[in-house]
Amino acid sequence: MAVKFILLTVCVAFFAINRIEAATVPRTKYLAVLQPSTFFEAWQECNSKNGHLASIESRQEQLLVEEAMSKTRNPTAVYFIGGTDLGRRGRWVWIGLNQALEDGTYTNYYPGEPNNLGGDQDCLSIGNWQGYSRGKWDDTECFKKLDGYICAFRA
Repeated sequence: MAVKFILLTVCVAFFAINRIEAATVPRTKYLAVLQPSTFFEAWQECNSKNGHLASIESRQEQLLVEEAMSKTRNPTAVYFIGGTDLGRRGRWVWIGLNQALEDGTYTNYYPGEPNNLGGDQDCLSIGNWQGYSRGKWDDTECFKKLDGYICAFRA
């Protein structure tokens, strides 16, 4: 009887933990696409595949994006993600979610970024560099062709 009670308790705890995780972890899959593109070309490509440019709202999502980047054949590629401040300088939004990156939300900018260098950096990129810089975000020109882009899809 005690063994049954212990097994029942373990099963209930297991399912409760999985339900909590399922409720807090969005079911999103990320795909790193190596195709030289501007931000707008990338945005259209992701949308045409029923996805959107990746929005990264947590450390866990950051790790999933980095994992997708690591599966490509170019270990130093730079990709567009879905952040932009077009329309209102300095107010960054995730274009695919129509949601602002507000103070206190997850960010992973390279130190000193976003800096709007040259006055025309309105889109976010993520680099697949090594060490400390791996996966850091940078603001870049939207019409610049980067190595690729990261699409997000609801699973």
